[in-house]
Amino acid sequence: MATARTAAELVVGVGARPGVDAAEILALIDTALRALAVPADAVRLLATVDARRDEPGIVAAADHHRWPIAAYPPHRLATVDVPHPGAAPQAALGTPSVAEAACLLPLDPNPAAPRPVLLLPKRTSRRATLAVARHRPPPR
Repeated sequence: MATARTAAELVVGVGARPGVDAAEILALIDTALRALAVPADAVRLLATVDARRDEPGIVAAADHHRWPIAAYPPHRLATVDVPHPGAAPQAALGTPSVAEAACLLPLDPNPAAPRPVLLLPKRTSRRATLAVARHRPPPR
C-alpha cells in the first residue's frame, strides 16, 4: 500500500524492441524500484509509445503490477527534452526518446502544475529501456 510519501506519483517509461518479453521488462522495473527504494504501488502508470502499446511483454508487465498503460504518439514524445536521446528510437519510431520522454510527459495539462522530475534516467537491457519520473500533484 502506498504511503503519503510514496502515493502513486511515479510514472515508469518503457521503450522496447518488438518481441521483448515481460520477464526482461519486469527485471528492469524491479531493479528501478529497488534503486529508488519505493514499492510498486508508488507507480501511477506505465508509459510508452503508441507503436508498443499492445506489445505483449509491455502489456504483461503492466498487468503484473496492475498499472494502466499510457501510450503517446512519437510526435508528442519528440517534444520532450531528455538527457539521453538516442539514434535507435529516432530511426525506428521518429522520436529520439521513448522511456525518458514517456515518463516525463505531463499528466496534468494545467500549466501551473509542477513539472515532472526525472528520478531515474534511462536504464537499458538487451531489448528494453526504462526511466522513472515523479509527477507531484498541483498545490492546493
